[in-house]
Amino acid sequence: MQKNLIYAGAFLALVLLQIFLVDNISLSVYFHPLIYVAFIILLPLDTKPIWMVLCSALLGLMIDVMTGMGGLNVIATTACGFLRPYVVNLVTGHSMGMDDSSPDIHRLPEKNFRFYIVAMVVLHSVIYFMMESLSLHHILHTLLRIIISDIAAVVFIYYFVKLFIEKILKR
Repeated sequence: MQKNLIYAGAFLALVLLQIFLVDNISLSVYFHPLIYVAFIILLPLDTKPIWMVLCSALLGLMIDVMTGMGGLNVIATTACGFLRPYVVNLVTGHSMGMDDSSPDIHRLPEKNFRFYIVAMVVLHSVIYFMMESLSLHHILHTLLRIIISDIAAVVFIYYFVKLFIEKILKR
C-alpha cells in the first residue's frame, strides 16, 4: 500500500513538473522534453500488462486534459505502456519474472539501465512528434525536434529515476 502511494506521488510530481515547469521553458521550437514518460519507466517490472496500459493511458489523459491537447499524449503513452514489456525483454535479453520489481541500477547493469531509459524516451517521442506533425513533408524538422528534445529528456529522466529509486524506494 505504501509503495502505491509513493508511485501516486511520482505520478503527480511528474505531471505537475511537465505542465508547470517544462512546458513553460521556451528555449526553442525544437526543445520540448517530455519528462512524464519517467512514470512508465519507473513502474515495477512485475506490473500486469493491463495495469501498465491503464496507468499509461491515465497519465496521457491527465497531460492532455491539463494542456488542452486532443489525445496526442494518450496515444503516445498508451503505446509506450503496451510496448514496455518488449523493450524490457530487448534490454535484459530475457523476459522478467514475477519476482522482479522496479527497474533500477542494481538490478540491471548500468549500460542496460541507460539503454532502457533511452529506448523508452525515444519510443515515446517518436510516436508523439510523428503524430503531432502527421506528415513526412517536414521529416527533418521533426527528427531535429526528436533528437534535441530526447537529449534533454533522457538527462532529466535518468537523474529523476536514479533519485527516486535510491532515495525514495530504498528507504
